[in-house]
Amino acid sequence: MTVTAKPRDPLAEHGGERTGVVAKVLVRQETTLVLVVLAVGLFAWSRSSLFLSPDNLTAILRNSVIYFVMACGAALLVIGGGLDFSAGAVFTLGALSTCALLVEGVPWPLAVLAGMAACCAVGAVNFVVVTSLHVPPIIATLGTFYVLTGVDNLVTGGSDVLPLPAGFQRIAQGSVLGVPNDVLIAVAVGVLFWFLLERTRFGVNVRALGGNRQAAVANGLRVFRLDLALYVIAAATAGLAGIVYSAQVGAGQVTAGGTSTTLNAITAVLIGGVSLMGGMGGVQGVAVGAVLLSLIDNALVLTNIPPQYNSIVIGAILVCAVAVDHLRRARIYRKR
Repeated sequence: MTVTAKPRDPLAEHGGERTGVVAKVLVRQETTLVLVVLAVGLFAWSRSSLFLSPDNLTAILRNSVIYFVMACGAALLVIGGGLDFSAGAVFTLGALSTCALLVEGVPWPLAVLAGMAACCAVGAVNFVVVTSLHVPPIIATLGTFYVLTGVDNLVTGGSDVLPLPAGFQRIAQGSVLGVPNDVLIAVAVGVLFWFLLERTRFGVNVRALGGNRQAAVANGLRVFRLDLALYVIAAATAGLAGIVYSAQVGAGQVTAGGTSTTLNAITAVLIGGVSLMGGMGGVQGVAVGAVLLSLIDNALVLTNIPPQYNSIVIGAILVCAVAVDHLRRARIYRKR
């Protein structure tokens, strides 16, 4: 038996109780994020006229692709009540396994599928450790992160994997009608995840699971299958991001993933309005969050601000985003 009725959106109800559509939009975290993006953009433009150049704006979008692709799967998992800190190592695994096969002469479509399959297997392992061994998700996935990091370094000897065939590199370096292929990949992934979350029974069940796991179980939701799907999907998007990154730079880099990549993906999820408590959030906010991370990197470079300030700015935004989420949830449920 599955949950067929779409659960109430307390955020939408809260907006409707006030002044209708306008209020509904204004209380969403995505709206605040857009304003932050505009503020950062205006600051960068005031300090450098190069900010609004087509090449620079394209660079911002392309740099946000990796954050966004990883964050889509991570967001779905967090909305469903899970958490994955192994994303950076899975990112590297997807990249290195795919590139190793490419160097051996395997056609790139098969190499990509094999790399994705390896990442999906890691997601399944995370699921088993969390659900069968009852290890908390943060501990289970951190353990996976460290194991994979060690395996990646042992197998490659710490060396990058190259050269890669031109056909594979065109996955990210080519363009269609002037739009870079990696941006098109991100758009396709975003549309797919938006559809899954907002227009399918699967998305309804994911929100129900993250909103109240006990109620979901009591209503006959197939929690086992949902959890498995969510962990596998999160690992698959992390691996896909690693593969796209390898196509961008033309090599499988051992140091490309890691802690910073994991934290950037989770940061994009949280500042994008996905609640760490589960049940709330959407792909639109995650997209804006990913662009904001890329925009901050770009703005600091253009304005000659030391890169050390990047961590300070992102850390401050992350703390504010989680605080806003807490206040938002408290206010919503107090109104109900």
